[in-house]
Amino acid sequence: MTWLWIGYVLLITVFFAWIALVGLRFKGNLTQETLPANPPSVSTIVPARNEERNIVRCVEGLLQQDYAPLEMVFVDDDSRDATPNILAHFAKGDSRIRVIGTGGKPGDWNGKQWACHSGYEAATGDWLCFMDADTYAEPDLISRTVAFALANNIDFLTMQPWYEIRELWERIVLPVGLPPLLLASPPHRVNNPDDPMVMANGQFILVRREVYENAGGHAGVRSKMMDDFSLAEKVYESRHRIYIVDGTDVMRVRLYANLREIWNGWLKAAVEISGGWAKTLGIFAINLLTNIVPFVVLIVALLTGNQDAAVIMGLSILGVMIYYGAIRMLAFRAPPWSAVTYPLGGLIVTGMMLDGMFRLATGREIKWKDRPVMGTPEVPVERIIGNRELPRA
Repeated sequence: MTWLWIGYVLLITVFFAWIALVGLRFKGNLTQETLPANPPSVSTIVPARNEERNIVRCVEGLLQQDYAPLEMVFVDDDSRDATPNILAHFAKGDSRIRVIGTGGKPGDWNGKQWACHSGYEAATGDWLCFMDADTYAEPDLISRTVAFALANNIDFLTMQPWYEIRELWERIVLPVGLPPLLLASPPHRVNNPDDPMVMANGQFILVRREVYENAGGHAGVRSKMMDDFSLAEKVYESRHRIYIVDGTDVMRVRLYANLREIWNGWLKAAVEISGGWAKTLGIFAINLLTNIVPFVVLIVALLTGNQDAAVIMGLSILGVMIYYGAIRMLAFRAPPWSAVTYPLGGLIVTGMMLDGMFRLATGREIKWKDRPVMGTPEVPVERIIGNRELPRA
């Protein structure tokens, strides 16, 4: 039995080492490139619904960009708070800012897609940069990403930013829930033009205007649950190059401020963001086996006097705590002490995934920003295509 526990711990070690290797391979891949003498015009498009807590920081980050041919389009998505007034104030002080409304969401559209589509119709740039209102852009965000895209013939550039975790629940849940997504959509596979795997992060999508239009834009994914993943699939199917970069040096995001926001935000992503039902169930099982079961085994071993199992599981748990402490420092730039709470984080992630999967499987309503979200998870592109080559331009 002792060898069984040792084998189990080795599998846990391999899993976390795998995540670490994928993350290290991804880190720093947004290299410095030189912009051409006459860079293309860029329109940032930021949909904002009830974002009075975040929108000031978002606008201020974009106003300090060192990229000259820049237009900033902010879309007030029927906000009920101070968001429209804040945006109007900024627009008075800078002619680069345009603030538009959505005119009300049509019944067959999700709200986020309609706001992005409204922004696209108002934008004039050669490149479109869709960003969320909870983002903060460092001064070189647009210049670095545009230069990188042009230098590498990229049509659709997305990124993983620095996720800020300030409060207790953020530090407990996000470092446990986010890293495994690297295995669901490994960046090196997404960036391989011969690999059919695609993904996107709607917090930042930089896309050539003609590519966006060829793919059907947000109109083509109007009722999808995950607009970013679905748009990336459309771009891939239209034979254009998708690329994801490590954006931790150029953009930061604070996803959620409390446990309720974390839970509601993950509900709509529980299945589709992982790449479909099979991958989601796999992540669910791995979360149980790596973050929860070892603690259960340790408790049972202590209660029954099984010293070998107790020592082996205790060492495993200590090693995982060290791993999560390192993740907090290196990936989230946060103190490592909250790593001791990782089993609680695993339990919460399990609960969120179960809730999301149950709602999707039973057709129950999922809401975001006080509006129902349409759409159900679909078979990801890589399963539809299989190993058949789909060349990209």
